Amino acid sequence: MPSPKVASPKLLARRAAKVVLNHAALDAITRATADGLFELAKAIVDGADAPDATPFGEGLVDQGGVIAYVDRKLVATYSTGADPTVSKPRAARLGPGVVIIGGYGFPGRLQESGTVHQPARPFLTPKLMADLPEAEGFVKAACIKHGVISSRRAAARAAEVGP
Repeated sequence: MPSPKVASPKLLARRAAKVVLNHAALDAITRATADGLFELAKAIVDGADAPDATPFGEGLVDQGGVIAYVDRKLVATYSTGADPTVSKPRAARLGPGVVIIGGYGFPGRLQESGTVHQPARPFLTPKLMADLPEAEGFVKAACIKHGVISSRRAAARAAEVGP
């Protein structure tokens, strides 16, 4: 009976499989995805009906923003207000890949989620839920803009052109 610490030959054969990634294509897809999701977040922030009524304080919830990171590096910012600066929220954790952060600062988050003294009056979430099914269209448009195509289409185009 073999020892449980020794790997079986079947497991070793599976480990020997080698995966080769096309990093150039992956980078182009990552850039296109980041651009598409950034445009989606801009549409959500622009389309949100931010409260600007007397009980909430006129002019307080007037500036939304979007910020995009790819592999922990800042790639794009957008602001709806007069102040063009958008900073990363302290609670946001950046990891590898694409991170898009969009929304409104203080006191918008208090209006969105409510407090002990007032109920939630969401203004950003309804727009997010309405635009989320269209996310594929934003990413597809960005892929077309960047010229990212599948390997099957690239092979078909190469076959059409011929040697």
